[in-house]
Amino acid sequence: MKYLGLVVLFVYGAAHADGGRIGLEYESEKDNKTGMMNEAVTVKPGWEFSEDSLINLVELLIDRNQDTNADTSGLRARETKFFVRVRHNRNFNESIGYYIRGGAGRSINNQQNFSYGYIEPGLKYKVNEKWDWTLAFREINSIDGTDGQHVRKYITGPSYSLDKNNELEFRYIKGYGNKNLESWQVGYTHKF
Repeated sequence: MKYLGLVVLFVYGAAHADGGRIGLEYESEKDNKTGMMNEAVTVKPGWEFSEDSLINLVELLIDRNQDTNADTSGLRARETKFFVRVRHNRNFNESIGYYIRGGAGRSINNQQNFSYGYIEPGLKYKVNEKWDWTLAFREINSIDGTDGQHVRKYITGPSYSLDKNNELEFRYIKGYGNKNLESWQVGYTHKF
């Protein structure tokens, strides 16, 4: 019964489908507590729904990341993450819009596997026909009780539309909480 609402939302969105998309993202992250650098590549296949749908996008994020060096105990952290993410977005006017996205996923790594989720509200400002600027807040935590996974991230950066089907994104992210992180992302999305 608790999943009935998600099923109804998905069926409603599927009835108003627009089309598939695929994204690719590279992230370089620094842990400010330890100085450790981590690099990640994420593939994001998804399905975009019409602007009138309650759910505008559903994605499966497949992330593979690893520390660039071993830590003091000789361990080089490696992780594969699978995350199902849904997004709702609307425009306030021609220049300003909002989105809310979130979901749940699983981290499989060489330290401690765990399940996690996040919610991310954000604002988008349309600078002109090609450029947008995003400002968002992401609240992340484990959903299975694993300690040390509660992080708040502040996200900002521009997006550039190459054309109606291709977009580049650049993001700066600062994270606080159980982890003190700073990262840069560059991403590409193609809409079919």
